[in-house]
Amino acid sequence: MTDMFLGGHPQATSLGEINFLAKAIKVGERCSCGALVRDCPQWEAVYGRLGRWGFDLQDPYRFRLWDAVAWTYIDSAHQTQAFLAAVKLRKAWMAARDLVPPPARALCPVPPAYRQALANKMRLYEAVAQAWDKQLVIDSSKNVREAVELYQRHPDTVRILLVTRDGRGVYLSRRSSGRDREESVKGWLSYYARALVLLERHVPPAARMQLKYEDIAGDPEAAGRTLCDFVGLQFQPSMLQLDGVVRHMVNGNATRFAPGKGIALDERWRRDLAPGELSFFDGRGGRMNAALGYR
Repeated sequence: MTDMFLGGHPQATSLGEINFLAKAIKVGERCSCGALVRDCPQWEAVYGRLGRWGFDLQDPYRFRLWDAVAWTYIDSAHQTQAFLAAVKLRKAWMAARDLVPPPARALCPVPPAYRQALANKMRLYEAVAQAWDKQLVIDSSKNVREAVELYQRHPDTVRILLVTRDGRGVYLSRRSSGRDREESVKGWLSYYARALVLLERHVPPAARMQLKYEDIAGDPEAAGRTLCDFVGLQFQPSMLQLDGVVRHMVNGNATRFAPGKGIALDERWRRDLAPGELSFFDGRGGRMNAALGYR
């Protein structure tokens, strides 16, 4: 939702979870405009600009982006056991690298596959900005390690927005989808534990910002002004209408296909979380929730 909100600015565009671009092309997923991602005229203009860097619509995985593992719509020809094993090894290397003091990180470079992915990501941003005539490109890929590496390579142009949601709301959503208690809190907890440490250690305050989903949904205009100040744009009231522009987002929340729903605050956890469930969450995730600014 946040990328749709900020991407509604006339000078900005939101890409969705763009690390899934190749998968979206191969399995025939739709762009948020309604066309197939492979056939969308706006994306075709981007593909043409990426040809010099090896992009091939018939073999989109050749244009490597950061690892992204699908859970719902899976390209089984690509996401094989061998692929998953390679991803696991790269993640293990990056996790070990997280523990290295900043001055020594140069001695532990990112894997070659990730170096290529980082270079290609910037090429993709530039191609989108040129093809769509935009000043700001919003990427919702949500990989904190990738975001930090991009910032360190391009500190003048990359900014990082950490969007948070009350963990109790996340917990209820996952429990409602059938996950067990531990699974419903573990992913949220590990993601923010990693994010807070890496951003604090490697990205200066001026280049990063935390924004709560509840603040966006509760007062969209105030949140919009805060976001625009952060990225150096002037707030536009049109941003408040999610269906005011046609977007070209890849993967992500189903809201991208229903922008008319607008921005609505969802705090069902206050009503629907049973005392026992709330007690479990507080025991496992209460400290992190407080660190994110929730009481």
